[in-house]
Amino acid sequence: MKNLRMLELRRASGQTQEGIAKAVGISQSSYAMIEGGHRYPRRNVQKKLADLFCVTVDELFFADLDHSTRLNTALGS
Repeated sequence: MKNLRMLELRRASGQTQEGIAKAVGISQSSYAMIEGGHRYPRRNVQKKLADLFCVTVDELFFADLDHSTRLNTALGS
């Protein structure tokens, strides 16, 4: 699932994928995979990205998750 929050924040900042990738020390292709939802970054990269966008790691990576689905599955609903 695409990380729409990252896309929104990147566009609002006027930065390119390449610029953000350089700022956090990863390749542009790695950043594109993270933003596109094809790869999940290590904790240290999560923190760098969150700091760069001035949000928390939770806001950047977990805000859109539907926790009720997992809860219902666990409860057998």
